[in-house]
Amino acid sequence: MAASSHSIQRHVGGGFLIANSACDEVFTREDLSSAQQMFGRIVEDFMSTEVLPRSEQLYAKDHTATRDMLQKAGKLDLLSLDVPQDYGGMGLDKVSSAHVGEKIGAAPSFGVPVMAHTGIGTLPIVYFGNEQQKSRYLPLLASGEKLGAYALTEPGSGSDALSIRTKAKLSPDGKYYILNGQKMWITNGGFADVFTIFAKVDGEKFTAFIVEREMGVVSGREEPKLGLDGSSTTALFLENVCVPVENVLGEVGQGHKIAFNILNFGRLKLGTVNMGGARQALNDALTYAIERQQFGRAIAGFGMIQQKLGEMTIRCYVGEAMAYRAVGDIDRALETVAGHDSAAVLKAIESFAAECSMNKVWTSEALAYIVDEALQIHGGYGYSKDYPAERAYRDARLSRIYEGTNEINRVLIPIRLLKAPAVAGAATDVNVAANGPYAAPPGDPLFAREYELLACAKKFVLLALGCAQTIYGKQLSTEQEILGHIADAAMETYALESALLRTSKMVAAKGEGNCSAPIDIVRVYASDVADRVRHSGKQIIAALSAAGDSVLPEVVRQIADYPVFNTVAARRRISDVVVKAGRYPF
Repeated sequence: MAASSHSIQRHVGGGFLIANSACDEVFTREDLSSAQQMFGRIVEDFMSTEVLPRSEQLYAKDHTATRDMLQKAGKLDLLSLDVPQDYGGMGLDKVSSAHVGEKIGAAPSFGVPVMAHTGIGTLPIVYFGNEQQKSRYLPLLASGEKLGAYALTEPGSGSDALSIRTKAKLSPDGKYYILNGQKMWITNGGFADVFTIFAKVDGEKFTAFIVEREMGVVSGREEPKLGLDGSSTTALFLENVCVPVENVLGEVGQGHKIAFNILNFGRLKLGTVNMGGARQALNDALTYAIERQQFGRAIAGFGMIQQKLGEMTIRCYVGEAMAYRAVGDIDRALETVAGHDSAAVLKAIESFAAECSMNKVWTSEALAYIVDEALQIHGGYGYSKDYPAERAYRDARLSRIYEGTNEINRVLIPIRLLKAPAVAGAATDVNVAANGPYAAPPGDPLFAREYELLACAKKFVLLALGCAQTIYGKQLSTEQEILGHIADAAMETYALESALLRTSKMVAAKGEGNCSAPIDIVRVYASDVADRVRHSGKQIIAALSAAGDSVLPEVVRQIADYPVFNTVAARRRISDVVVKAGRYPF
């Protein structure tokens, strides 16, 4: 395969498996422009002056206060980032939008209403609305005058979205669709004004509608939840709700296109949102560990706590590398698409569906680990509502469920990768998968071993995809355990490469001597990736009975041969850096 072809392929969805990327070709958090950083500071100021002082009102489900905060956010243009300028928005790039999500993610009970409104509450109209619908609704949603929500889930349909039972029937005069049914777990359900609601026309044709509350939408009680106490989550009751025919969103019978594409958008931003929460939890744990004295010294100096702080830092750093890389790649893909061509925009983003799912799963599980360890560092105080660790622990749990459960996303990752033509071609050709030019390390002397491991991991994922596809064919989607192991290996591969590229870029800019902690982070993470991919590999080989003449076992042996690295000392050094800084410093 020609080098020029590889240059193109590494910038498409799934391209990370079949071609190397140079560090100057990926977007990292360090690449945020001065304007993007300034916007981030505006968000931080807003959160510290307008939101955090009113947290108790949020937690008391004071919807008047929540609406007031959202409308103030609208005046700062925080609700209009993804709305085109022609309809009262800013029309910013996805990196800017993701960075704002990171800052808002530090206060989840406010961040969730914001993200639900700006994402799944507004984007269906941005990308599927006709001119009349966009002109009518988008300016109001962009300013916060009207607040949005998305209603797909029902009591009997969660992951199986197409099995909804809400029905829509055309009125005798042909002017309205009459909706009847019930929705569940609707974020912003208690106060939203405009809903994207899915129903089946004549009980068969899966269709999306723009529905205003005044048309007859009734909210149920606020659900008593484990976490995210301040966000509104209710059922919606639809009893003979009359929706004008001009409020059909998209085409009758084509609602699945809206439902699944909008979920891709949600996953796109979740990476930075999750990492915003993770950074906050780490910083809270650091503050406590530095101040808490036991046996005559700060607990931050004890080895077990150092290992926790070091690993929490590693996961923040790697998660950021993955999340910003993905949104940067999508922004690059969108540069060639006309802004008004919604179909082309959606197609470009859909091509990165695997990366969006990987980021959603990886960062949500990293967040879960970090908030758990933050609570543990607090000890008994972590279990008290007087300290932030308890709330962060509860708030984080939902991130592994919404926007598609992590189980569903693990099934989707390999399936989506196999839909990428170049990946499918390489996966089904053993010679290409085992010997393709992507396997050659880029010659970085600092990370030579890590790049060799990365090449082996890429080979393994491609070979596993090809072997599973050959054995199961069209039935592959039912082999969820195997798909899950392949997804885990793919995520670890993407995460390792993202961290490598971020750190290589940092070293090129600052010099090796000024990047000791990031270098340690990469080496510790690589050591763990070798163990985790080897574990997944053993399960896959056994399940596929591929130990015969397959090259899979040999690649797994190569991964297992990754040299031993003193991760205990490295995590201690990483901990020393963050303790000295008093916060997560990257």
